[in-house]
Amino acid sequence: MACGQILSGALSDRHGRRPVLLAGLAIAVLTGIGCTFAQDIATLIVLRLVQGFGAAASMILGRAIIRDVFEREHALRAMSNMATVLGVVPMLGPPLAGLMLEQVSWRWIYGLLTAITLAVSLVAWRKLGETLRAPDAQATNPRRILANCLEMIRMPASISFVITAYLLYGGIFAYLALIPFIARDSFGLSASAGGWLVGVSALAIWSGAVINNRLIRRVAVRRMLRVSTALAFGAALAVLLATLAVTQGWWGPERSATPGLTCIVIAVVAFCAAFGMTQSNCIVMSLQPLPHIAGTASALGASVQTLCGALGAWLASRLYDGTPAALGWCMAIAGTLSFLVFTFVAAKYAPAQAVQRAS
Repeated sequence: MACGQILSGALSDRHGRRPVLLAGLAIAVLTGIGCTFAQDIATLIVLRLVQGFGAAASMILGRAIIRDVFEREHALRAMSNMATVLGVVPMLGPPLAGLMLEQVSWRWIYGLLTAITLAVSLVAWRKLGETLRAPDAQATNPRRILANCLEMIRMPASISFVITAYLLYGGIFAYLALIPFIARDSFGLSASAGGWLVGVSALAIWSGAVINNRLIRRVAVRRMLRVSTALAFGAALAVLLATLAVTQGWWGPERSATPGLTCIVIAVVAFCAAFGMTQSNCIVMSLQPLPHIAGTASALGASVQTLCGALGAWLASRLYDGTPAALGWCMAIAGTLSFLVFTFVAAKYAPAQAVQRAS
């Protein structure tokens, strides 16, 4: 998926957003049908690999289209609306899949995913026009792709916002990776209960995005990000303290389950809400200096998001020893680094005045 995002971004800068988006969706639909009827695990894995490559286009081109169509104040609001989908939908998968597996075959999961993708494809085909105004004939040249990526990486006004947002994303994926096991090993809950705890985090991200959408009209981006990154930092430390308390038995073995799990979940909810408040603002700020390579820049940002999520899940799995402490350390690292990157680098590039006053 990370590789597909880079390629899709470059192709969209050359050929336009619409054809690349529709092609990616078509690949996702066709491979989804194949996944639904796959006869062995090897075939399923290969199809999923290709499906991720195709679906990558839809993940990043929405951001580029917003950059094409809207200026800063409207882009912030539009991206905040889109962030509710970007943050929530991937986290609704585990509880929904868990419920489906209790009732029907796993094939129905891929069937539902394919049906949703087909519906989105039809809407995009009927309703979405081309938004790219000036195609770049050299955008798919490998040297140009590398140069465009390096341009973003070398520009603190852009890459610092990407890092600020997606370090938090890595912390969230550490939670997604570990919470089913923590629920079982530390609190004696079922795996399906762990899935519902994932759903709570999705609701928190949605709530944070809604709050941001309401406030961004009258609060400066710099102030919003100061508050959201500070909230993530404080919440991450709270997760660490709560998980250490459970690990060390500070509540006592007979009383640790209820207060321990409650404190962990409340702190994680605050962390996820902070991410929901942070993500859309950082996406817009990261693309603002790079309108001439918005597709590639969107792709690189989305690739960093994917890789940070994978890194967070990997680190969590490596540190997990049967206690919740690994979750606390992973989220503390993510929250602290995000707060530091924004405070000492990105803050100087964030607007200090509200981009749109309330009427």
